[in-house]
Amino acid sequence: MFKLYGIKNCNTVKKAIDWMNIANISFEFMDVKKNSLNMDILNDWVQNLPENHSWESLVNKSGITWRKLDDVQKESAANLKGALALILEKPSVMKRPVIADGKKIFTIGFNETIFEEKFL
Repeated sequence: MFKLYGIKNCNTVKKAIDWMNIANISFEFMDVKKNSLNMDILNDWVQNLPENHSWESLVNKSGITWRKLDDVQKESAANLKGALALILEKPSVMKRPVIADGKKIFTIGFNETIFEEKFL
């Protein structure tokens, strides 16, 4: 079963959940603000990213959380170790949703066309 990692109040996550429900795809919602993430999960994701993605795609640099970070926090996310630590410290800086099956990430973010390609 897929795990959909996100934040309940995130509009993008809501769109993904609605899409998955309409498409009748089973998933378990994992609220990243309620300790569903740890370094082992993040490291597994980095090792099993979708094609054409790097670890940097896990950090949402266009979101409100990123804009509120100070320069030192932003600089810490310039390398893998710092970015993963920042995601654990401030889960809302993660690009959402991340949909995974076991250790493999299927998608990062929500794009209806990509969802159709990956899930249907």
